[in-house]
Amino acid sequence: MRLLKLLFISVVLLCIAILFVFSLFPTHIRISRVININTSKEKIQAAIQDCRKWDQWNEFITQMHTVTIISNPSSGKGAFVESGGMRVTIVSNTQDSITTHWTQKDKRQFNGGFNIIQADSGNVVIEWYFNFNFRWYPWEKLGSMFYDKQLGPVMEKSLLNLKSFAENH
Repeated sequence: MRLLKLLFISVVLLCIAILFVFSLFPTHIRISRVININTSKEKIQAAIQDCRKWDQWNEFITQMHTVTIISNPSSGKGAFVESGGMRVTIVSNTQDSITTHWTQKDKRQFNGGFNIIQADSGNVVIEWYFNFNFRWYPWEKLGSMFYDKQLGPVMEKSLLNLKSFAENH
């Protein structure tokens, strides 16, 4: 009985220690990538706002290898593209930013967007970001450590594709 009591107390203290350690992890992370594109701001906005063009530059859409559903109209607020169970909806678009809402097939949701900054004549800086919010669960916070390594390279390749697409069209 004494050994059982010691084991129970040890497990409870271990769980409390794990919860304490994971409480130090942030509940919000932002993953972002930036690129400089030599074209007009209008071309960039047209490429990002029009969901029909996403499969020409966005690696998240092309990697799904499934039928892509595009809303009608395909650009502006409320437009969406759906591919492989991932749905991306344009929530708002202004002259300097486009905000998106992403819903995965497992109902996980997060926000993202593009900031479009006119650096000088013919140069535009694009920032693409994702915002993730996590609950207090240790496995969610632990998983968040790998989001940048998973999403970052795909975002970088997509931005390079966007640069090529915008500069050549």
